[in-house]
Amino acid sequence: MQRTYAEALDCVFSLSKFGSKLGLERITRIMTRLGNPERELRFVHVAGTKGKGSVCAFTARMLEEAGYTVGLYISPSLVNVGERISVNGEMLSPADFLGAFEVVWDAVGTVSEDDPVTVFEVFTAMAIVHFARKKVDVVVWEVGLGGLYDATNVIPVPEVAVITNIGLEHTDRLGNTVSEIATQKAGIIKQGGITVIGSQDYRDAEATLLAQAQAMQNRIALAGRDFVFSSQRFTPDTVTFDYMGTVLGRQVSLPGVTIGMRGTHQVQNAASAITAVLALPASDGPEVSEAAMRSGLKETFWPGRMELIPGTPTVLLDGAHTQMAARYLVESLHAHFPDQHYTMLFGVLMDKDMDGIAAVLAPEMDRIVLTRVPDNGRAASPWELREKFARYHARDSIQVSEDFEEAYRAALAETPEGSWLLVTGSLYLVGAVRKLMGLYTFVRS
Repeated sequence: MQRTYAEALDCVFSLSKFGSKLGLERITRIMTRLGNPERELRFVHVAGTKGKGSVCAFTARMLEEAGYTVGLYISPSLVNVGERISVNGEMLSPADFLGAFEVVWDAVGTVSEDDPVTVFEVFTAMAIVHFARKKVDVVVWEVGLGGLYDATNVIPVPEVAVITNIGLEHTDRLGNTVSEIATQKAGIIKQGGITVIGSQDYRDAEATLLAQAQAMQNRIALAGRDFVFSSQRFTPDTVTFDYMGTVLGRQVSLPGVTIGMRGTHQVQNAASAITAVLALPASDGPEVSEAAMRSGLKETFWPGRMELIPGTPTVLLDGAHTQMAARYLVESLHAHFPDQHYTMLFGVLMDKDMDGIAAVLAPEMDRIVLTRVPDNGRAASPWELREKFARYHARDSIQVSEDFEEAYRAALAETPEGSWLLVTGSLYLVGAVRKLMGLYTFVRS
């Protein structure tokens, strides 16, 4: 039976009622039925708490600038589900979505109440099918949740595994300590591979990742030991830094690298992406010239990450949904826009560290509008958020609106001349506001 695009979307999202589940049994079964097309592809697999999406974006763009055909798989989508699966910056079209969906849905078979597949597993299988059809040279492959039991881990040994900064997140599912969470993330490290370990805020996380990479007999590039970045210089729109490293025996010096993404944390993400690209030839992967690296880093665009929308007022969009991300956001605001004042629109999911985020963000804001993340059953109550934020901010300058559109309008009205509106918290909220603003651009600016 030939379905329409809308019907196919309904089929996929009908699985939402089964929730999100970890485990490789279902995705392995689907891949087997499909003839294991993942074995024909080459992957850069990226896990971490903070920055994995940006590392993916930087890596994909550098490879594209070098002339390769690059598949990129990310989650969540901000505005359109097609964003999750793209080739050289072109997101999945409705026609290609249908083509991949029909093949995967047939392989899924009857959705069993006993062990139903998940939305994420279907998208993961669709991505593999689409990338195999497009015969991409490399797939840049972002982990959904954790690593070890994430559906993306169905792939064989990647060309390079990259693990970005790790912090406390999803403690109900990944563990209560940074070491336990790092163990889950380290699950993408496979026997005999290559692993890039990015800058870590927690030594326990770094030690856990390093031990696992050594146990799996990987060749390792470790931030701070094998590659370093220094001399960060900030403008309102860019960051420039110096990169130096010895990556798997290859000495590299890249002074004055400029990235077009704002944020103090983007330097560590760019450095990890550079290192991953430099490591690829060690597994007979693609070679990328210095010129392609530099232009790729400068041209990388990633919506909803310190994204500035000029206007009256100027709007800044950033998905800071953990305490670590909130700290980096505040640090970045000071670095790029010293002395700027903000009204903040904020909403987050209930499994996040609401009190920790409030403690970091609330003192930095002039006014705060709290709302419920739209269309998400896991959204935190804005009234509960108000109690958290009121511990660190004057209660009379905190507004609450359940409806995010009303909240957005209220936040605009509350932003005086010269101040900016900061929309932050859940990426689902950022995406909803982005759509409300008429911004549909994905990878390309």
